Order: sequence, then C-alpha cells, then structure tokens
Amino acid sequence: MKLNSIQMLRAFAALLVVYTHSVAQMAIFAPSWQLRTPVFISMATFGVDLFFVISGFIIYLSAERLNGRIPAFSFLWHRFRRINPAYYAAVLLTVITWIPSLLRHQRPPVTGWQLLSWTILLPLPGDPARAISQAWTLSFEWFFYLLFFLLILLRAQRKGRILCCCLAGLSLLGWLLRSDLTGLAIFYTDPLLWEFLLGVAVGIIYRRWSPGRKFALCLLVPGIVLGLLFMLTGFGDSQAVPAPPPPLRYLHAICWGSAAALVVAGCVFLEKTGASPRLFRHRAILLLGDASYSIYLFHLLVLGLIAALYLRVGFFLNADALIPIHAVIAVAGSLVFYRWVEKPLLNWLRSIPPSDPPRPTPPRSAKP
Repeated sequence: MKLNSIQMLRAFAALLVVYTHSVAQMAIFAPSWQLRTPVFISMATFGVDLFFVISGFIIYLSAERLNGRIPAFSFLWHRFRRINPAYYAAVLLTVITWIPSLLRHQRPPVTGWQLLSWTILLPLPGDPARAISQAWTLSFEWFFYLLFFLLILLRAQRKGRILCCCLAGLSLLGWLLRSDLTGLAIFYTDPLLWEFLLGVAVGIIYRRWSPGRKFALCLLVPGIVLGLLFMLTGFGDSQAVPAPPPPLRYLHAICWGSAAALVVAGCVFLEKTGASPRLFRHRAILLLGDASYSIYLFHLLVLGLIAALYLRVGFFLNADALIPIHAVIAVAGSLVFYRWVEKPLLNWLRSIPPSDPPRPTPPRSAKP
C-alpha cells in the first residue's frame, strides 16, 4: 500500500533524523547555538516516533487479512526483502570505511557475535556494538514484524486486539518489574512498542471509517502543535539517553507517540477525503519519501566521511552555517545509495519468481 501522505511523512521523518545527527556531529569540532537548543536535538526523536507509528499503520492495512502458513511466510519474506538487503549493503560499506583504522589497530576487530547481531537485527545477550548506530530502531521493527507473522500463521481473526493485549501486557510487565529487568528483558518490555499499536489503531479507524476534512484537520493541527511543543521544550525526550529511567520512557511513548499518531491520522484521513495538498504530491518530496529508508541508513556514513575530512584538513567556517550544508550533503549521498544500491536490490529481488510446488509425475501406462 502506498499513500502520498505517508511518503511525505517518511520524507519529513528522515530529514528530522538527518538534521539532528548533523547538529550532534558538529559538536565534535566547534560549539553551536543549535546544539544548545532542544528543538534541534529532539527532532530525530520525533522522526523515529513517526516511523514507528507509520510502520504499525502500514503493516496492519497490508497484512491484517492474511491468514495461514503460506501468507505468513510470504509476509516475512516481503519484510526481509524490504529491510535487510539495503541494511546489509550499508553495513558492508560502513565496515569498508573501517579498514584503515582496523589495520592500524585503532579499532577493535569485528567479532563473530557482532556479525550475528548485525545479521539477525535482533538484540543479543551482551548487546554487541552495532555497525550502524541508528539500526536500534530496526530491532523494534523486526520484533513487531515477528509478532504479526505469528498472528498470520495462527490465523488470528482480531489481530489488532491481540497485538494490543500482547504489547500492552509486555509494557505493563516491564513497569512492574522495572527495578529487576536487565539485558534483553528491557528491550522486549520497552514502552516504545506502544507507538506501533498507535499506528495499528489509526489503521483500524482508517479501514472502517471515512471522516470528513474538518475531522482530519482537527487531528492534524493538534498533532503538529504538540509535536512542535515537545521538540521546542525537549519534554520527555529520552531517546538520546543510553539507559533512560523507566518513567521517562513511558512518558515519552505516551506523549510523543500520541502526537505522532495524530499527525499520521490527520494526513491519511485528509488524503482519504480526496484532498491533495501540494506537499502530498510534490515530486521532490515523493522522491525523498521513496528514499527515506536509504536516507535513514546511509546518512551517518556520509557525515562520518565529512568528519574524517575535517580531522585531516582542520575545521573552518561557522559551525551553525555548516550544519544545514552537511545535512544536504548527507541527503544527497543517501539518494545516490538509494539510486544505485537499494533500488536495484529491490528490483532484483522482486524479479525472482516464486517457486512453484513440484507437480506429480503422471504414472506410465503398463505395457500390454
């Protein structure tokens, strides 16, 4: 399923993440007023929240009616095909850039445990270091996909309700046992999983109801206002904290997730009414939406190459002036990755025809 409003939101979310990382990278070289302003640090947080809500919405609409073994494994293959090959390519390119530091023993060698973690994308005991730091969100994505895969495999009829009970139960367990949880238990009870449920809720309403334009705007405008307020104040922003205390994590999931859900719901309901704002159909925005996954995966590698260049030639120019320039360069480099890596990989995998089941050989007639 492809909605122009969703593509626009994906582009917007990816750009928020890129800009925040550009601000954070500049802190290595020189102070900037943007680094001291909450909005420029919290933008990536809201971008991730949007991505999670969008994933819940899209997965529900595209797979809620699937049931049985073959549809379940087909769903899993389509998710793998969409997520993993481009991620593996980005990891490979990242590791290639490590070769000089590995040869000079400036970086610890890659372990087999790390390779396994990078391959399956789910957290492992010991939390091995990631090749791409932002890939932590893909672990949440895959956990949600696997839950949906099980519901399809078991032919569940009310997938939305079961998901709500399952994920809400895990989050409640995480809250009750918050002082005793360690390691993988923290991940599988993380309240950020609620944001996928908010996307599922938007999908349920979208499928069953067609609200008018005024109702869509009544959702979209408060969502934008709340999102801006949270970003401007940094209220409940716990994404940048490695081990946030549980109350902040729950507060973040409720507040920021709700704002993201209102924005997503307002946009998709507005498009469903037949309204077509220019942002929903602008070619550049739709291109950025199509390339949003590549932008999310690849931009940090481009920013890292810029940082390596500065370390060699020295820093110059104003920090605040360079931050948007770096963000533009990172997006441009990511578009090259999308055009020459992700898109060809997807086209090649889509061209592989599904294997047909073997047909029984007819018995030979007996000789007279």
